[in-house]
Amino acid sequence: MKLIHFLQDNYFLVIYIVTLFVSIIKYRLYFDSSLRYIPVIITYTLATEILGILVLKYDDFQIIYFVKQAFHNNLIFNIWDIIFFCYFYYIFWKTIKTVSFKKVIKYGGYLYIVFSLVNFFMQNFVLYPQIYALSYGSLLIITCIILYFIDMKYSPINIPNSRNLLFWISIGLFLFYTFYPFIMISMNYYFKEIYQAQVRPLHLFLIVLMYSCFIMGFIRMRRIRPE
Repeated sequence: MKLIHFLQDNYFLVIYIVTLFVSIIKYRLYFDSSLRYIPVIITYTLATEILGILVLKYDDFQIIYFVKQAFHNNLIFNIWDIIFFCYFYYIFWKTIKTVSFKKVIKYGGYLYIVFSLVNFFMQNFVLYPQIYALSYGSLLIITCIILYFIDMKYSPINIPNSRNLLFWISIGLFLFYTFYPFIMISMNYYFKEIYQAQVRPLHLFLIVLMYSCFIMGFIRMRRIRPE
């Protein structure tokens, strides 16, 4: 019963579970491609969300042992941001063939690391979202997606978009990361007043929308060529 109540209160977790299940079912179609670690990333994301909820809502789960700060779970998500961003920078860098585009992603990724280090000294990494790093990271993800679409347009490999897994993943990422920085800013500065009442429903909707795009990609995908 406790599990049922937990899922009722956090219904959006179901989309992660479904996405993970479909990604494993379709694994034979991309197991030797650059996307082969997608199930690991989805599993890590699901675990991060669950741990974040437990720390926020249950006193038995703490990562900060100060009474007034025990509910903070930003450390978990700050680490997740870095891993998630860097993984997809690598995916787009690996997939895109245009040399100049690859350089933009490569040096953009290096700059993201710099932003993360600078942000570490500007905002407490344990207590607060790393607003500057995630804003730049989101912008770079969107840039990678645009470059990928341009590169794909002139690619000699003719795969319909509807059968291309990375195309669907890119659509999902684009929809989510267009709004993600604004969501995190509202969480950081107006948590009680705005986030819970107005922004959280949008946040959860965008998560469901992004992973629905992932699911569509897995369902419709064509076998990815080995790399």
